[in-house]
This record gives sequence, structure tokens and C-alpha cells, in this order.
Amino acid sequence: MSLTAADFVWLPDYQLHVAATLAHVDQTVDRVVRLVHDYTAQGGPLSLETVADCDRAHVVVSAVAPLPEAITRLVADALTQLRAALEHTVYAEAENGLGRPLAAEEARSIEMPAATTPADFDKWLNHGRRRLLPPLQNGAPLAERIRTLQPFQRRVPDEHPLKLLVEYTNLAKHRMPAVAAARLGAVYPDTPHPGLAVSQPLERRPQPGSGRPLAAGDVIATGPRDAYIPISIMTTVSLQRPHTEVWNIAVKELEYLEDWVRTTAVPLLIAGSRDVTPLPPQLDIETGHHDPRSELPRSGTVSAAERGAQRIQAAVGRTSLVEVLAPLVGGDMSDTISAWVSTLNDDAVRERVHYLIRAGASPQDTVRVTNQLFDEIRAYEARCHEPDGG
Repeated sequence: MSLTAADFVWLPDYQLHVAATLAHVDQTVDRVVRLVHDYTAQGGPLSLETVADCDRAHVVVSAVAPLPEAITRLVADALTQLRAALEHTVYAEAENGLGRPLAAEEARSIEMPAATTPADFDKWLNHGRRRLLPPLQNGAPLAERIRTLQPFQRRVPDEHPLKLLVEYTNLAKHRMPAVAAARLGAVYPDTPHPGLAVSQPLERRPQPGSGRPLAAGDVIATGPRDAYIPISIMTTVSLQRPHTEVWNIAVKELEYLEDWVRTTAVPLLIAGSRDVTPLPPQLDIETGHHDPRSELPRSGTVSAAERGAQRIQAAVGRTSLVEVLAPLVGGDMSDTISAWVSTLNDDAVRERVHYLIRAGASPQDTVRVTNQLFDEIRAYEARCHEPDGG
């Protein structure tokens, strides 16, 4: 469904700035996603060796590649800008509610609190010059919207996204960008084998805290010495939450916090409800616009984390298409199929993989879909042999 200007009527002109800030966050997260993918791809960051032990053999980590320093700094940048988006939104709402610019002392009292108890929030409302500002007095719409977003509203305040955001950004401002590390996500056999033992089994839906630290000398799998058991190893780049020391996958953490600020916190602060069209993450902020509002409906709505997942799906899909189609075509067509696949964009690759998966339940559908793909491949091959090279 295409967006229109009416979808963003909830965003007043004095709050347009937050759309650009959120777009900057998304661009920064995209850089993190790409760096993480490059680090964990190409065989992963682990160097491994096999160590014989009587009738058993151990797969041992001999070295772990260091994380690129840019990752933690870009994470800190993204999280700091997310917090800034909240602070700037509260400031603009307070000033609009007053109907005048804030005086210097008043301006210093504006912030986004993160109270873990109702009493702490009431204390924040009644502090200093803040208690004299009508928009932040108990019962005022802005004060109640801020109250709705406080960590004490959750059963476990330490896991509330605002609490996470404040803890991460306090760490980044005063101590270090972020605590990040490569961790073992899962080890699993390509074909099940009863004799294999792994240090980190595959979890269908890993939760914060899952996974294992990685260091040289770690044994990650053990099996019979005389058996060949191909295994797959998943490594993750994870962040440690400063206040609980729980580890979570970096991209998942960034996705969670970006989504909460963009789809929940900002709409609630401005419109009093999250039941509005979220601001698009892919607003173009590298070009100057006379009318930024008119750009909102034209902007992409897929977040950086989602785009990263789609890129990975497409990369896997390219390999899968070659592996599935080459044996069916017959002859030495792998190079031709690989070349054809390389001409498809990510969406086209995912679409064709999806067709094959859906057709898999019916032999007739499988033949129909594969024939359609063969027609595409033959048409590509014919273009390549045209006199002008296609």
C-alpha cells in the first residue's frame, strides 16, 4: 500500500526534525549490519583445528578475529541519536505547549527520564524549574505521555527499551562506546549424527543471554575420530547490556530499540497514540529538500535490520538456485546459471526461491516453475550470444 501525505498528518511541522534524525539512525544501523555481515561471513571469524584424543576428535578454536573498531562506535552513534530523537521531541512538545521559546534555565530542565518506579517519576516531575512548566505538570498531556513510556510500566523495568537506551548511552558518553564481542551462536551437523556433541546447540528462537563466549582453546564440537561429520558454525556479534551484563545479538538489539523509538515512543509523545503511520526509516537526508514533508510518502519503509536480513536471504538464495537448477538442466550449465542469477536483484532472487518453495509440495507445480526458470536461463544465454553481446 502506497503512502500519502495524509498518513503523516499526525506529525506537526515543528516535529519534522525527528524524521531526519530517525533516518540518520537507520543509515548508521545499516552500516553496522553490513560490517557485522562482512565480519561473520567468508567462513566466519574463527580459525579452527582438529585435535585427536584417543577414539574421539575435538574441533578447537585456535584464534578469533578481532572485531572492527568501527562496529562499537557506530552502535554508540546510533543509540545516542535514538536517545536524542526522544529528547528533541520532548523539548519541541514542551516549547509548543508553552507557546513560547524556553528560557535558558527552563531548557536545562527538559529531558526524557527513565524512571523505574512511579515515585521516581513523580519526583522528576516536581524537580526544580520543571514543576513550574505547565506541559510537564502532573496530569498534563505531555507529562502523561512521558509517564506511559517509563520503564516502571513493564514487569521487568531493566528490560524496558527506554532503560536499555539510557544505560547504553550513559556508557557511551562516560566510559566506552559499547561492550561487544564475537560469540558462538550455534554448532550443528549438516546431517544429524548420534556421535556428535556440540558446545552450543542450535536454538530456533535464541533469546537475550543465549550463545557462548569465544576464545582460543575452546572446544566447540566433539565426535568419533574415524567419522567425517560436516558441521555448520554460527557466530554472532553481540552487545552486553551495561546494567544487567546480559548479551544480545547486536543487530537484534539495534532493531528492537530503533523500532520502539520510531513506532512507539515518538508517536506517543507527539500524537498520544502509537496507532499512526510510523515515520519511514529510509527518508533521504543526503539531499536538501524545500519541502521535507513531501518526501515522507516517497520514502522506503523497510528498516536497516530488515534490509540486512533480505540481503542475506538473497545471498543464500543465489547459491540455492544454482544448486537446485544445475542438476535438473543437465550438462555443464552451472556457470551459465550462476551468471544468470548474478543479473537478478535481491528481490528477484527471493521471488524465484519463493516460487520454488511453494511449488515443492506439488510435482506438477515444480515442473511448471522450473520450466519457467529454464526459459529465463535460455533467454539469458541467447542474449549473451547475440552479436553485440546482449
